[in-house]
Amino acid sequence: MEYPLDRNPQRFRKTIFWGSLFLLLVGTLGAGSMKVNREEIQVIGRVFVMGNEPLTQVAIELEEGKVFALTGEYDKELRGFQNKRLIVRGWLSGKAPRGVEAIEVRSFQVMEPK
Repeated sequence: MEYPLDRNPQRFRKTIFWGSLFLLLVGTLGAGSMKVNREEIQVIGRVFVMGNEPLTQVAIELEEGKVFALTGEYDKELRGFQNKRLIVRGWLSGKAPRGVEAIEVRSFQVMEPK
């Protein structure tokens, strides 16, 4: 049995080319819709370290008592600001291992003492 594309290899190549181009285009356009929209947040509170060594986590406690774990590249710097009031800006990043909501820190600022 002979297939129609066997008789015309030029047509077969065109079909493969346009099919591949279509799949590439659809895949590229679809990749933008997979982008995760993370909610940006700003909080003010007192920084502390929760947990026991060696499994500690930097966290911030807001005045109303809510606690957020702080994650990201500023971990070592934030540990140096224990018991200081900070303004922390970042993105909500789900739950931390300790069961509290986590913030991936984008920036922070030490507040002046009252």
